[in-house]
Amino acid sequence: MRRVPFTILTGWLGAGKTTALNRMLRVAGGSRGPKIAVLVNELGRIAIDTQLIVGRGGDVLELAGGCVCCKVDTKNDLWDGIADIITRSEPDHVVLETTGIAEPAAILEGLFRVPDAVRERILPAGVVCVVDAETGGDALVTREEAREQAMAADRVLLSKLDVAPADAVRRVHARLDELARAAERASFRDDDAGMRAMTAWIVETRPLRAWTEGKRTHDHAHGHAHDHAHGGHHHANQLVAIAFTDDAPLVGERVLAVLTSLGDRLVRAKGFVHLAGDDRRGFVERAGVRTSLTHREPWGHAVRRTELVLIGDDLDDAAIHRALWACRAAG
Repeated sequence: MRRVPFTILTGWLGAGKTTALNRMLRVAGGSRGPKIAVLVNELGRIAIDTQLIVGRGGDVLELAGGCVCCKVDTKNDLWDGIADIITRSEPDHVVLETTGIAEPAAILEGLFRVPDAVRERILPAGVVCVVDAETGGDALVTREEAREQAMAADRVLLSKLDVAPADAVRRVHARLDELARAAERASFRDDDAGMRAMTAWIVETRPLRAWTEGKRTHDHAHGHAHDHAHGGHHHANQLVAIAFTDDAPLVGERVLAVLTSLGDRLVRAKGFVHLAGDDRRGFVERAGVRTSLTHREPWGHAVRRTELVLIGDDLDDAAIHRALWACRAAG
């Protein structure tokens, strides 16, 4: 029996979940895109673009590219709804967009209580939390639900970086350092290539921290032992050169944090950075074991653009790009 990957798309109220969902569906509507089944708690509140809707029947929207969007009650019929939609439309992936106050860990915990015939058809594939870079720092302090969403996430999608001041971006990254340090942070360009990259990233199947930790606890409590084979990328050491350019202003210390996180894999880095809120050229360099960011002369009339070259062992081009895009802020 083919197991269909299931991803939870969560985030605090107004974070940008529906915007991300619409971008995904535009990609999925193409001939080469994945066939995505989308589940939402309240269909009437979701702003699926009219150009994506092919037909409507009851609680189901038929979307372009063979995708479907269905209303579901997460407390009562979530798992049966997933099993039904898998049978009905045979999607490549199922995405649940939660309400802004949902707790993803509790949703995943409910998977242990569903019948085997349903559970065996579902492959938990990730919890993606959308965080508003402009106001998310405050929400992660004052709202328990927002904190729970971030803590359950395997991946964090930063939104509204084009309008978020640098201080707000710093604040949200600092809170995520406390709550979800292990979760990958990403952002994407708002163009066709960026939408395709974001969609592939969201529906990528990864081992879930919340799922595997919860399953381990559940199995121990019930006296079961299981062996799990977790997917991953394994490469022989290979020196890779990556070029990164971006016209948007970036928060300098976050760029430095991204490069530092690469550890010994990053052999050399060098380039100029368009710093948010600063008229001076930033200059980043990795030489030996030292990574530094210094300030140079003002840009003057020159075009302000970040241009970096990174060289290292087994560097992931796409992962580095999305991590650096997550350093954006409003100029």
